[in-house]
Amino acid sequence: MILVAIVLFCLAAVLGLWLVVLGVRYRRGSLALAAGHAGVALLGLGLLGWQIFGGPVHMLYNNAALLFVLTLFGGLVLLALRMSKREHRTPPPMFVVSLHAVMAMTALLLLVVGYTHS
Repeated sequence: MILVAIVLFCLAAVLGLWLVVLGVRYRRGSLALAAGHAGVALLGLGLLGWQIFGGPVHMLYNNAALLFVLTLFGGLVLLALRMSKREHRTPPPMFVVSLHAVMAMTALLLLVVGYTHS
């Protein structure tokens, strides 16, 4: 189940990278792509939570889940910026996007290390 969560988080990362390219290169976003990115990531987080609460204690999985939840809150901030009237047509601040991406990639790395060393 962790392997499926890792694959889902990797897919979410690819969709997120696509969103960044759209924002930087074309100065626009895609609400459908953002919803797909969020949906895949939430599905991965749900599977990770199911493994954490249903299996033995694994600290790297727990730390990755905590970091993914913080990443989720960063994504909600990005969504709030996107939905505001003033920012509707402009991409979100790249600092916030970068912070969101760094947290997600760190959590994914923790998850992969935990999976390979268990």
